[in-house]
Amino acid sequence: MVDKLALPILIVEDDVPTQNLLSALLRRFGYTTEIAAEGAEAIARLRENDYALVILDMMMPRVDGRAVIDFLATGEKTVPVIVCSAAGPRSLQELPETVVKAVFRKPFDIDQLVVAIQNLTGSAS
Repeated sequence: MVDKLALPILIVEDDVPTQNLLSALLRRFGYTTEIAAEGAEAIARLRENDYALVILDMMMPRVDGRAVIDFLATGEKTVPVIVCSAAGPRSLQELPETVVKAVFRKPFDIDQLVVAIQNLTGSAS
């Protein structure tokens, strides 16, 4: 079995300042990260690599967050997802609980996000 704490967290976000914020925040808590700027890149990375967690924006150009969730819902890969999005409440409803473990609306509370990440990766202190 793979140690989830040794795996990187995949940040799927098209906004560079948000990518940088999440990456710096996660590094501060001892995580490594990889970034995908849109859904197709995220799906390709998910097919090739293992991740402890995915932090996912829903609104991205070309291939959106819903496509990433749909890919993970097939069961080809089992990775918990935290959605962090400015999408309206309707688009954040009816997300499969088998894949999406938490939803945060932007702007999100950093402390609450960190707690959710720690809980899902088993590194809660």
